[in-house]
Amino acid sequence: MRLIMSMLLTMLSLLFCVNSRAAEGVTQVMGWVPAYGMGAAMEALTSQAEIDKGLTRIGLQFWNPSPDGRSVVFAPINKQGQPVKAADVLRFRDWARDRNIKVFLTVYNNSQVNNRWDWSLARRAFGKQRAAFIAALLAEMDKYQLDGIDLDLEGEGALDVDRVAYARFVKELAAPLKAQRKLLTIDSFHSPCANAPNMSWWGDWLGQVDAIHSMGYEDLYEASVATFTPKGKAVCEGGAALFKYSWQLAYAINAGYQREQILMGMPTWLGTWGKGDLGIDVISHVQQARALGMGIALWDLQLSAPAWRSIATWKAIHAGRIDPAVISDAAKLAP
Repeated sequence: MRLIMSMLLTMLSLLFCVNSRAAEGVTQVMGWVPAYGMGAAMEALTSQAEIDKGLTRIGLQFWNPSPDGRSVVFAPINKQGQPVKAADVLRFRDWARDRNIKVFLTVYNNSQVNNRWDWSLARRAFGKQRAAFIAALLAEMDKYQLDGIDLDLEGEGALDVDRVAYARFVKELAAPLKAQRKLLTIDSFHSPCANAPNMSWWGDWLGQVDAIHSMGYEDLYEASVATFTPKGKAVCEGGAALFKYSWQLAYAINAGYQREQILMGMPTWLGTWGKGDLGIDVISHVQQARALGMGIALWDLQLSAPAWRSIATWKAIHAGRIDPAVISDAAKLAP
C-alpha cells in the first residue's frame, strides 16, 4: 500500500508540475547577459544562491542580424569588434540548465561597434529577408539547444509603417517554435505612442508570444504620475499616467493577455528609482509588480547596483504573491 501511495504521489507531482519553474502561469523573472558584460554577469549570478531560486529565464544577448539580413552572427563584445564565442553560449547555457532556468537566444540590432539601434538592419531581416532570417534563428537556437527566442529589435521614431511586416514576422516565427514547444518573447518600448515595437503593437502578437517585456526601466513605477508627449504629437493616451505598473498591466489585459505574460523592465544599475513615497527601493518595486501578478525583466544581469545582489532582494523576488484585489483594481483601469 505504501508503495502504491508513493507512486501515486509521484505521478501527481509530475502531473501538476510541482516544480514552480515548469508550472504553467508561473510568474517569470527574466534577465539578460549582454555581450559586453559576460564576465561581470557570471560573477553576479554566482554571488549568492538566492538568485538561482528567483531567476526563471535568461536571454543571451549575443546575436545580431547579419548585414544582409539573411542570418545571425555573433555580436561584438567590445569596440574592436571581437565577437562572442560559441564557448560563451555553452558556459551560460550549462550554468542555467543546471539550475532549471530557461535560456533564450536574444537577437538585437545594436552593438559595441555600432553604438546605435539600427532599424534598417532589423527591417532588412524581419521584412525583406523574413524567411531566411527565421530559418537562421531556428537553426541557431537548435544548434545550442536553447529554450526559445527573444526579439530585441528596436527602432526610434515614428515606425508604424513597419508594423504589419513585423507582425507577419512574429507570426511566422511563432508557428515553428510552438511546434517544437519552444518559447517566443519580445522586448517592447513602454508607451503606445512612439518607437518600435511599442505597446500599440502588442495586440498583433496575441496567441503567438509567451511574454512581452516592457522595457521602461526607471520610467516605470507604481507611484508614477508622468505623462508622455511624443515630439510633434499630442499627449499620449489623453494624458494618462501610462508608466504605472498597473496601467501597463491594464493595457495588456485589454489587449487579451494574461497578467503573468507581461514583465516590467527594471534597472539593475539603480538601487532606487521613481518619485513619491511609494516604491522607491528595489524590494518595494519588486513587491508591487509581483502583487499585480506581473513578471520582472532585469536589464541586465551584471547587477551593478548592490541592492540587486542582496539576499533580501532575491528572497522578495521568489517569495512574491499575487493579490487578487490589486489585480481586480488594475483591470478596471483598462484603457
